[in-house]
Amino acid sequence: MNSGNQHVTPSTSEPPLSIAAQAKVSSGATTASRLRRRIPRILLLGAGGFLGAVSWQVVIPVLPLHLSRIGYTPSQVGTLISNLSLAMGVVEMQVGWIVGAFGRRMTLAGGLIANTGCMVLVALARTAALVGTSLAAIGVARATFWPPLHATVADTASADARGRAFGIFWFWTSVAFLAGPFIGGVIAARYGNRSAFYLGAAFSLLAVPVLIAATPPGRPPARVASGSVSDVLSDGTFLRLCIVNHVYYGMVGIWTTFLPLYMALRGLSVEVVGLVLTVQGFTYALVQIPTGRLADRVGPERLVLPAIAGRALIAALVPVLHVQSSTGFLIAGALYGFAGGMIPVTFTTLVSRMVPQEKYTTAMGVYNSSGDLGFFIGPLLGGVAALLGIRAAFFLCLPLGIAAALIGLHGITAAERSEEPS
Repeated sequence: MNSGNQHVTPSTSEPPLSIAAQAKVSSGATTASRLRRRIPRILLLGAGGFLGAVSWQVVIPVLPLHLSRIGYTPSQVGTLISNLSLAMGVVEMQVGWIVGAFGRRMTLAGGLIANTGCMVLVALARTAALVGTSLAAIGVARATFWPPLHATVADTASADARGRAFGIFWFWTSVAFLAGPFIGGVIAARYGNRSAFYLGAAFSLLAVPVLIAATPPGRPPARVASGSVSDVLSDGTFLRLCIVNHVYYGMVGIWTTFLPLYMALRGLSVEVVGLVLTVQGFTYALVQIPTGRLADRVGPERLVLPAIAGRALIAALVPVLHVQSSTGFLIAGALYGFAGGMIPVTFTTLVSRMVPQEKYTTAMGVYNSSGDLGFFIGPLLGGVAALLGIRAAFFLCLPLGIAAALIGLHGITAAERSEEPS
């Protein structure tokens, strides 16, 4: 992807190294510097996003089925999976302080390495306590990965080109949503469910050198770590954005958790589940770059409500229409991906416009936390609804979508008036 018209500029959030510190840079860091000079930084960040995302996406179509096959009910599956998002959401609230202590490079690398080990633990765990703990550990590891990565992307572009920068980043990350479920479904069908977890661990480890190359060494200035959660949430528009994000991802969490189980009840294989999520990922990826350009042109806040309404309706209609065939699920997955593909670029662009640069990491952590806590609440509520039958979990998406849309109508449009960082 040609970044010549992206107005990409070097990051200013990390101070230059002193002469003494430069003398301590390892040969690995020197190699990383050479790689940064040869490859546009936004593409390195996109590659890191792809590897970090695909490490989990290969597991998405397999995890609910794996838990079901080792003896857990749909309600228990929803509860166990929600542990990951709860842990992730809680830790993301503090990720600004973590980055302030260790720097972005160390935080990213440490999170990815921990994620590698935890993926293997989930594959081997069988008891409820060990499964829940292992999933929570993955949540903690991944919580230290996404917010500093999003903050680094925001640093690469000026305010008027940030939508395009996030469009490029989310396009490559979204390719993981396209490829991951298909790869995971095929690998699991051929070699067993555990193989998908081992593959995810390998992808996570591969992301480490890529993101080392994309981020400078050292700690950020003291002011970067000074932005507290209360600081960023004191902006009422930002708070409303996080609430909308929370409710929206609660709805998405239900779809992600219960769609594989619903398809299995309809007699479809794990390969078909992976194919449906692959088609969903394909349409999701297609809209990323156009959304970034459109967000810079008309304002990102105008794109939020269509995405929310579309996903709520699709999720609620799947059981109403009694979708049974693989073709029907493929169509539903394609529409679901297209509707929701506008959200990541839109929301991350809004966040970066609402806060000053030194608060990017904290703000991205709070924003990501709102979504991951939504992923916690969604499967949990879906699991409760599933006591009445698995269709009830899908019906729950409609009131959640309406709630997110109503909050958005009263709050998201105020983002236009938010003061952009100087």
